[in-house]
Amino acid sequence: MKRCLMGLLALLPIFLLASCATPDARIKRHQEMFDAFPPDVQERVREGKIEIGDNEDMVFIALGKPDREYTRRTADGELVVWSYTDHYTQTRRELVDGRFRVRDSRTGHIHSVSDSVWVEVPTYHEYDRFRVEFDGGLVTAIEQLNQ
Repeated sequence: MKRCLMGLLALLPIFLLASCATPDARIKRHQEMFDAFPPDVQERVREGKIEIGDNEDMVFIALGKPDREYTRRTADGELVVWSYTDHYTQTRRELVDGRFRVRDSRTGHIHSVSDSVWVEVPTYHEYDRFRVEFDGGLVTAIEQLNQ
């Protein structure tokens, strides 16, 4: 019983993160904040859309917490940039030299073998798919990757 309870407690953060994965979930968690938005902004934010002039709360409800935050310094001052990332995995074949242990299926004996083999090597790539720039807490630029 104790082990089962510990397992459920370990999964709790996953459920909490998943519950904030959509605008509707974020609206429910931050209803007062959402209710303060004008009706046209509420409609747009509910669809996960943002526009120039939106504030940080509107962007948070529409898109969620950013994966990264940058500070951009310009001649005019400092800007805040929220980045939303995505990823893909690319696989390449690579020749590996080494010693391998092989079990003989007939006798069950294990033999050491020196050989070269081709292996599939996955490579994880992360990239900014969407960036939102704020000046004074308001969106001044939206940058989206076109693929």
